[in-house]
Amino acid sequence: MLKADKQQQKLLLEVSKLDLAITKSRTELENLEKNDQVVVARAKVLETSELLLGAHAKQEDIDNEIRKISADLEMVEARILHDQERAKRVSSEREQKAVNQELVSLEARKSVLEDTELQLLEDLEEAKNSVTHFTQERAALNLQLEEELSKQHGLSLTLSAQLQELEDKRDLAFYGLDPELQATYARKALRGIAVSQTLGRDCSACRLAINAVEFEAIMAQPSDQVPTCPNCDALIIR
Repeated sequence: MLKADKQQQKLLLEVSKLDLAITKSRTELENLEKNDQVVVARAKVLETSELLLGAHAKQEDIDNEIRKISADLEMVEARILHDQERAKRVSSEREQKAVNQELVSLEARKSVLEDTELQLLEDLEEAKNSVTHFTQERAALNLQLEEELSKQHGLSLTLSAQLQELEDKRDLAFYGLDPELQATYARKALRGIAVSQTLGRDCSACRLAINAVEFEAIMAQPSDQVPTCPNCDALIIR
């Protein structure tokens, strides 16, 4: 039967409670690293960045199309001027008719190009508005992400400091135990909660009831003896 004075039993219980607190703090730190708000904020920034890239690409494509249309317009206008001058010089009716037909065709071509250019300019304005919108949205989302990361970092530092404090206290308490108690505690802790107290006839470690006969036997043991739970084998501090 394991024996320990009241001070050693108190240390056993303290080590167990500190281990539970350490486990809780480590879990909180792990969950903090999986912060859903940070994950969502990062996803939104990525999505908006992709939309912004698409808006920039569309604007660039429209700019290229406008340059091509402008170049075609310059060529058509130059050809119109050339044919207008040519029309003044031709002498035969057949040549005059041919020049006039070409001028009609060029004017029609010019009209189509101008309409196309006008539509492209409207599309360009929409594309620029999209670029502005997604630029502003991404900036706002980046700010939100930075705030979440800053908050996460602050909480992480606080939890890490608390965890270190708990581990220091745990080490101090654990190494205050007799070697036999240290070995017994370490062995039992590998299987679960190593130390419990009674809650009525229930064990605080496994939450199972101890039958009346075994409970009376446990409570009747000398105060310097450390009984174990018949259900989970945890050390019982009475």
